This record gives sequence, structure tokens and C-alpha cells, in this order.
Amino acid sequence: MKECADEKIIRKYLADSARNIKIETVEIIDSTNDEMKRRAVNGEGEIFLLVAESQTKGKGTKGRSFFSPGGTGIYMSLLLRPTYTPEECTLLTSVAAVSSARAIEKVVCVKPQIKWVNDIYLDGKKAGGILTQAHLSKDGKEVEWAIVGIGINISEPEGGFPDELKSIATTLGKRDENIKNRLISEIVNEFVSYYRDLNREDFIVEYSRRLLGLNEEITVKENGEEYRGTVIGIDGMCHLKIRLPDGEEKILNSAF
Repeated sequence: MKECADEKIIRKYLADSARNIKIETVEIIDSTNDEMKRRAVNGEGEIFLLVAESQTKGKGTKGRSFFSPGGTGIYMSLLLRPTYTPEECTLLTSVAAVSSARAIEKVVCVKPQIKWVNDIYLDGKKAGGILTQAHLSKDGKEVEWAIVGIGINISEPEGGFPDELKSIATTLGKRDENIKNRLISEIVNEFVSYYRDLNREDFIVEYSRRLLGLNEEITVKENGEEYRGTVIGIDGMCHLKIRLPDGEEKILNSAF
């Protein structure tokens, strides 16, 4: 029988810096991000962790869905009330990616990579993803709330992945092992540590050493144009740096 998310066990592994967060676990929900948006609008404070066993309308980036069957993965969202600027808050997705990768490496003993900007990869396939959503004040100068959703595939569902995912999705390769609660706790521990100080000097190093596709050529579609460039790293705001064939360096601040 697979392990379910359990608040008491999650709290058991939380670091002191994360002990006071609010935690709620549910069996099934439309989307943890959508529920957190509802809670944010109703005045819920930070840091609030919501974990679901399954989602009927799991959300990915660019309007895509996130496959969220019961008993096989982690589907969680964190509600935040950041005091950082909107520009600084763009780092939250990268923080979640680094936090997830570090936690997986610690708990599962595999070495995931980050496909810029928000996907967790193992052996060339996607094992997880992050969706960050935020609401700005009327003048656009403050972030009233932010929600960071994290989905991790722990084991393959009965019958396998749907046909459209078989060639691109993977899991942590763990079945019937009690790692879910420990992994949730470690993701939160890592995230809270970085969230308390988004300017930690080691953050860019941590992201860079896990960057998938470094020194590889990619195709970029931007403003109706298509061009190729070589990935050379990230800058201090986790924007992707590429080198064009003529030697010019270009910064990408949104996924290509």
C-alpha cells in the first residue's frame, strides 16, 4: 500500500525554520494551485502548504494540464505573502526547482537536473514541474500573494503513463517506499531556507550545476523569429544565457 501525505509525519522532518507553517492534506482536489488562490483571496496568510493525493485538473505551464493520478506522486502548493519586489519574486520558480532537486538528491539518492526554467528531469525525461502564480497590487509595485505549485512523479501509475506522456515522462523510480512525506518535508525545508533570503550567494551555483542542456544548441522562438544558440549558463536572476553563432550573447527571460 502506498504512503499517503500525513501532516504529522511531514512535521516530524521539518527544520526549525519551517516548524510553524500551516499544513493541510486532502485526498482529491481540482488543483492545489486553484485552491490556494481561493484561500489567498479569502485572506489566508503564509506560509501555507497544501498537499493532495490526486488532482482532477492539475495545472502545468502555458495552460497545459499536469497528470496527477492518486498514489503515485506529490502534488503540493505553497501560499506566500512575499515582501520582495515583483522582479525578485520571479526567482520563486527557480527557488522551487533548486529546492526540489536538492530534496530529491538527498532523499532518493538520484541526481536530477533542471530544464530551464521550471522542470525537473531524470535521464532526459520530465519527473516533475513547477507552476508559480502571483497577484500584484493595483499599482504593480507589490506582490499581494504568490503560489508555488510543485508536482513530482514518484512511481508510475497502474497501466503506465498515457500515450502522449510515455516518451517524455519518468518517475523517481520508487514504488511502495515510504518516501513521500520525507520528500515533501525536505522540499519545504529547502524552499523556506532560500525564501528567507532570495539573495543567498550559493543559489545560482546550485542552479547552474543542475542546468540541463549546458553547452548544447537550442532553437528559440521569440517575437515571430526563430534562431539557434548555445546554452552557456544563467545570470543572477536565473535568466538563460545563450551564445548566437556570430558570438553575440543573448539573455532569455521566458521559456522558449
